[in-house]
Amino acid sequence: MDLSPDQVRAARAAGCTFIAATEDQVARLTMQRRIFRIDGAPHLARRAQSGFYETYGTLAPLLGPSESGEPPAPPAETLQEAEAADASATLALAAESRGGRGAQVIRRGRPRSPRGG
Repeated sequence: MDLSPDQVRAARAAGCTFIAATEDQVARLTMQRRIFRIDGAPHLARRAQSGFYETYGTLAPLLGPSESGEPPAPPAETLQEAEAADASATLALAAESRGGRGAQVIRRGRPRSPRGG
């Protein structure tokens, strides 16, 4: 989501800070709608009292009306849901990075015997 200078000011006035996002964060957090573009550069938004990265759904109510004058969309998720998604993503990343291996495939059932006659 691209943020206008007015939206950045509104978010900062509401207690948000913006942190430049790394390439890894952009890759992991874009689908969670946690990446915001300010002057074309990717950033993460964080509220001081929450300690987690904001999503579009949690940041939109703080931004005020859009440039078209429409009120912001209602949040797509609650604060608890956003925190749970953040924790889930952190656990998934930790699981993937353990031992430098990717996901492990576990086959269940009896081993197949070669076909023959």
